[in-house]
Amino acid sequence: MSTLNRCSRCLLPETHETIFFDEAGVCNVCRQHEFKQNKIDWDKKKIELDELVEIYRGKYDYDCLVPFSGGKDSTWTLYYLVEHYKLKPLVVRFDHGFLRPNLIENTTRVLRKLGVDFHTFTPNWKVVQKLMLQSFLEKGDFCWHCHTGIFSYPMWVAIRYNVPLIFWGEPSSEYTSYYSYEQPEEVDEKRFNRYVNLGINSEDMLVRLQGMVDERDLKPFSYPP
Repeated sequence: MSTLNRCSRCLLPETHETIFFDEAGVCNVCRQHEFKQNKIDWDKKKIELDELVEIYRGKYDYDCLVPFSGGKDSTWTLYYLVEHYKLKPLVVRFDHGFLRPNLIENTTRVLRKLGVDFHTFTPNWKVVQKLMLQSFLEKGDFCWHCHTGIFSYPMWVAIRYNVPLIFWGEPSSEYTSYYSYEQPEEVDEKRFNRYVNLGINSEDMLVRLQGMVDERDLKPFSYPP
């Protein structure tokens, strides 16, 4: 009987995407966190952020766009941008259908406290059910619509409302090793296909569901050109 190997530090299993272990049994994600803590010049990064904010401040209807789940990362990001930089953000959420009542209450409290505009989208549940079944059968993960919607919908909104600056709560290197902290990680089509969509793009999914859904219903899940 084989044993499932786990990281000796964080206990992530060997089945976690992109994971591998070193001679000490520590996973590469943990090693990346060591790099984040010990080798990144955060003072320099703060100066870079200051300069980036000033490039876009006051140039558009919104200074930036913040994809917002209501979790700790996106909440802190939004708070910091509003309270520290005094920016006017457009806050965007893709509602995948599994938002808990207390999260919705917390979101309302945060939005009212900070005084920001909120844009939310909930996809057609009948389409979502078909997508969940198909992605579960193919990848063992029913939430293809979650992954693709959360990442692509804010990009679509940014293009539609002409908001070129987008702040995400964290990089993918927090959880995986598709990219490391040493690599610049741009939110583009390459990253989307590599990290987000489980290897199934919207055109692939449309072929799989041919005749089951209207092609127009999948457009919100498409990464913008």
